[in-house]
Amino acid sequence: MATAPQPSALPQLTPSQVLKADVAQWLELAKQWSVDTRCATPAFLTQDMDPVTQTVTAQVAIQERVRTASGPQWWDVPPIVMVPVVMLRGGGFVDTFPLKKGDEGLLVFCDTCFDLWWQNGQNNAPTAANVLATAKSAGLTPTPSGSQRQNEVRRHYIHDCGFVPGMWSQPSKLSSYSTTSRQIRTDDGTTTVIDVSTAGVSIKGATVTAADGGTAQALMTDTFYQYWVTNVLPFLTSKGFTGGPPPAGSETTVLKGQ
Repeated sequence: MATAPQPSALPQLTPSQVLKADVAQWLELAKQWSVDTRCATPAFLTQDMDPVTQTVTAQVAIQERVRTASGPQWWDVPPIVMVPVVMLRGGGFVDTFPLKKGDEGLLVFCDTCFDLWWQNGQNNAPTAANVLATAKSAGLTPTPSGSQRQNEVRRHYIHDCGFVPGMWSQPSKLSSYSTTSRQIRTDDGTTTVIDVSTAGVSIKGATVTAADGGTAQALMTDTFYQYWVTNVLPFLTSKGFTGGPPPAGSETTVLKGQ
């Protein structure tokens, strides 16, 4: 009588092999999770800032490696539109920049969907369930904290980001970077309007606009300034007078009349 063939024995895995396979599986899951989670990345603007919505359209500066039918390829992330701009602001004051196409910066991706917050701020905020429960248990009238709900439950989504201007690449690095003062200047260094150092504050410009909209006038002409420094100031100094214009070379443009 013929004997039915028996299935071959399955290969036996050692405990270390099982552990290694289990760890590899979790590592792959963690890797995929990190790929889908965005935190921050360099970016540049594809057009000038919209002064009405005060948002920008930003292009992620780093290409993504994408698996395709023909194999892995490097793809651009599509431009992100309506991105809020992060600028120094608080206490009723703000420091603004005329952001232009090509400006570089950093995209920061938020933990949660901020659509309703961006639209409403702290206005018309609903009362959170835990705030409501706490107030009810204390016999109090619940007061909304001002926080908004998520329009869609999501984490680290690519459109939940803000653009922080200022992070730049080496081709965009500044020339003549000052290591001894803080400056408000043009990128190319040809114009430095305000220079603050331990030696003092220097304000330069073709004109200085007064608070009422007029233009501040020179206090003395260049000829009179030279006469003052050469003749009048030494005489007054010899008599103990310590006021007057600053030493030549450190005068302001308004005082010198240029």
